[in-house]
Amino acid sequence: MKSIKLNIGKKFNRRQFLKASGLASAALGSTGLGFFGYEAGKNPESYTGWENFEGANQSFNRKRKSVDHPTYEKIGSSQRPDARTEVIFQRRSLFMRQWKDDTGLEGLDDYLQEYYRKRPEDLDLDLYSMKELMPKMMSDSRKYRQKFILSNAWSNAMGAVSPRSTNEPPEKSDFPSRRRFGGPTEPEKMKSPELTSNLIKKIAHELGSTLVGIAKLNPDWVYLYPMRGRGFEQDKPIDVPKHWEYAVVVGTPMSWDPMYANPNYGTSNDAYSRSRIIAYRLASFIKQLGYAARPHTPGTSYDLMVPPILIDAGLGEQGRPSIVITPELGNNFRPAIVTTNLPLNPDKPIDFGVQRFCKTCKICAENCPSGAISFGGKVEVRGYLRYQVDTAKCLNFWNSTLGSMGCRLCVAVCPYTRKANWLHKTALKVSMNDPTGVSDWALTGLQKRFYPGPDPQKYYMPSLGGENASYREPPWWLKAEDFIEF
Repeated sequence: MKSIKLNIGKKFNRRQFLKASGLASAALGSTGLGFFGYEAGKNPESYTGWENFEGANQSFNRKRKSVDHPTYEKIGSSQRPDARTEVIFQRRSLFMRQWKDDTGLEGLDDYLQEYYRKRPEDLDLDLYSMKELMPKMMSDSRKYRQKFILSNAWSNAMGAVSPRSTNEPPEKSDFPSRRRFGGPTEPEKMKSPELTSNLIKKIAHELGSTLVGIAKLNPDWVYLYPMRGRGFEQDKPIDVPKHWEYAVVVGTPMSWDPMYANPNYGTSNDAYSRSRIIAYRLASFIKQLGYAARPHTPGTSYDLMVPPILIDAGLGEQGRPSIVITPELGNNFRPAIVTTNLPLNPDKPIDFGVQRFCKTCKICAENCPSGAISFGGKVEVRGYLRYQVDTAKCLNFWNSTLGSMGCRLCVAVCPYTRKANWLHKTALKVSMNDPTGVSDWALTGLQKRFYPGPDPQKYYMPSLGGENASYREPPWWLKAEDFIEF
């Protein structure tokens, strides 16, 4: 069959060309749907990664059932509770530390003595717990521990909102501390890397991660010299620990409406804090299986470069602004990484057309007020070909606005960074399945027509000749003028 030569330098047979042309035509015809796509994007159900944070579940009409007085009854003089005695967890802890059989009640603090004399039944229950229940629980925990390894690891991980210590060398901080109730110090024997990977991904999602990927860690991505406060000698090159075998990538998006109102109303801190806690908890879970784990979290607690690891883990491709673009979230994704020696099954990288799209789109470069994002092609950076961003220009613009610290305009304006409505999903499918690149041109035009931004110079603060502009109007709850007297 005769083939057709296109300018993009690839050959397609007639059937492939007709199919590609049809997809491109569909993209061109979709411009009339821009308004409806914009409206669909306002639906909280399309706020990928934030669906449960929009108040939609609080659907009960409370105004209809509002009353003038609380439904509890006050029948006497009120008295504030004493947390030392009436909070059971506090009282039991104090009791178990102070009780001695030879001194009995007299050996306790005065307030505990007073409490137990008024409520001797609680003294009996607390003694029963200390003398009978706890010893039996510790004994049975050793005997039946295998059955509840995951449930205990899950429960304990949920309380790990900060790392035990990342200010120590990895050889110390990454490994599990003393196990509860005399559990074994050796790692648990996992059945297979495939099953373990499925487990870790499920746990990460349960911990709140929107996307999860696994990569075999490439030592090229580890910093040559460390950041401060990571347990390494500052002036000594990092010797990549052997137990950093795999990298588990987790993360969440920034809140969608403020993100579109960058640079003044968005923030990375919302996603940063959630991603940090997810990584801390996942590291805790892995350690309780007996394996090493080290969280690398936003914004300065990393020992490695994050974007290439996301690529290796199959979450997306690095785009023109150097940020990784994912199919689900565009580049509205703030990742954290956990390095571990837990045997895992790495994911494969993906190619959904970002390299081709970013070559011609350039919307992020056009909207970058500082000129930090290049209009040119890729350059060699430490042996790899990639787009290079002028980070000094970028950071300088952070100090040229009056709203939330930072900029994030390259996230807000990216055509891939759209809420998960039907139009965005259709456009993404068309683009990634069109080898001609015609639909990329059409979709870029659609973006510029329906989502135009201000002149980039207007983003600056007034003293630098700007107007404090934002890419989009801020959400109602961030408009200070509506709530605060100026």
